[in-house]
Amino acid sequence: MIGLVAGFLKALLGIGGGVILVPALVLVSGIAQKEAHAMSLWYVIPTSLLAALLYASRGELAIPLIEVGVMVAAALLGAPLAAPLVKRIKHLHLRQIFGVAVFGMAGIMIWRAFAGDLGPAVGPGAGRYVVLVGTGFAAGFLSTLLGIGGGVVVVPALVLLAGFGQKVAQGMSLAYVVPVALFSALLYRVHIKVRVAPRKVSCLVGGGLLGATVGAELVTRTSNQALGIIFGCALTLIGVILIVSARRALQADAFPE
Repeated sequence: MIGLVAGFLKALLGIGGGVILVPALVLVSGIAQKEAHAMSLWYVIPTSLLAALLYASRGELAIPLIEVGVMVAAALLGAPLAAPLVKRIKHLHLRQIFGVAVFGMAGIMIWRAFAGDLGPAVGPGAGRYVVLVGTGFAAGFLSTLLGIGGGVVVVPALVLLAGFGQKVAQGMSLAYVVPVALFSALLYRVHIKVRVAPRKVSCLVGGGLLGATVGAELVTRTSNQALGIIFGCALTLIGVILIVSARRALQADAFPE
């Protein structure tokens, strides 16, 4: 069920799925934070690939692959820099960082949805590629640090800064996340030494593929504004849950009964 819901929201909102999957695995299934990060990354690879292909199969959601390639190249530079931090930061602190990042992106997307078309910060040309490089680097760093594919960074940046439409930005995010998640997953296995249970990941992926198929079909029937509002509200709820739960757990550790 967790995989199904995450896959549906992945295709509907253009996020890699980790932003839904990690909190659900930690808070509902009781899986350790770093293991949840690694499981999320392996889950993201096949489900995001399917969702990106479904987006690309629709003419109005064509994905500009050159721009995606620029972000991927930058992400591969940013992802390894986070690996040493994952080893040093406690699970609960990672959960807090994750929650704050998600909460901040939620506010931006909700504001954008209600503000309407304010125009991009930069237009097509060299400025747009600077944005793409910065976005890819930041999202790659967060992909390793937080176990997310980076969609919570990529989609807002592409819409607000680079001037892409909401649905195109979501398709680009899904395509971008496949190689970046694979690279980060390998970092978790080889460098951070976090292993996952293949059966659990297979169950998640099975539900995710079904959910992604349904979500990709629904996205063509949903307006850009509605997608932005749904995106922001979902992230707000997840961010609040993560921050509050981590804070309570840290307080319990500091003042045991």
